[in-house]
Amino acid sequence: MNTDNKIDGMLTRAENAILVIDMENDFVMPDSPMRVEGAYATLPAIRKFLDYGRANDWAVIYIYRIHRLSGADAELFRRHFFEEGHPFCIAGTKGAAIPDEIAPCPGDYKVTKQRFSAFFGTDLDIILRGLGVKNVYLTGTQYPNCVRSTAVDSMSLDYNTTVVTDCCSAATEAVAEANILDLRNMGIPCVPSTQIMTE
Repeated sequence: MNTDNKIDGMLTRAENAILVIDMENDFVMPDSPMRVEGAYATLPAIRKFLDYGRANDWAVIYIYRIHRLSGADAELFRRHFFEEGHPFCIAGTKGAAIPDEIAPCPGDYKVTKQRFSAFFGTDLDIILRGLGVKNVYLTGTQYPNCVRSTAVDSMSLDYNTTVVTDCCSAATEAVAEANILDLRNMGIPCVPSTQIMTE
């Protein structure tokens, strides 16, 4: 590790960044009503990729979806969950926390959002530019919503954007494959973490 790029353990410069998108208990845990079916199975791959990134002084940025209990900041099509007494990703709750298997480490960055893209209405772009990031690697859930919209915005902001396929998930494998096809057709590389870690 290059300690010249750190202050008290927190990276101040990094060419590469891993985004961990929406890997919160409400979306990951098998007993959650809001779970994305494929998310839990990606935890081991994400953990290995995070270990690799941290060992090589890559920035790790956790993207949290966080809502108010009223749901006033949720998308219109999701407001009914809150109105019917089934809120999700409420700040300070277990559901909004990251699973222990991939929990943040000291020095990792955290960004909160209320919409699909991790760039929409957040300071993510400012953080990435402040760190000097050129290459952004996306992990998390789920493909057709938050992963895809974040990938497109990242590409549009001229980051070298890669979707890490074994570290991302969707409700079904068919949905994942369809989105990977679309993303690749947009010019966004979609490759497994094992390929990235051996390049």
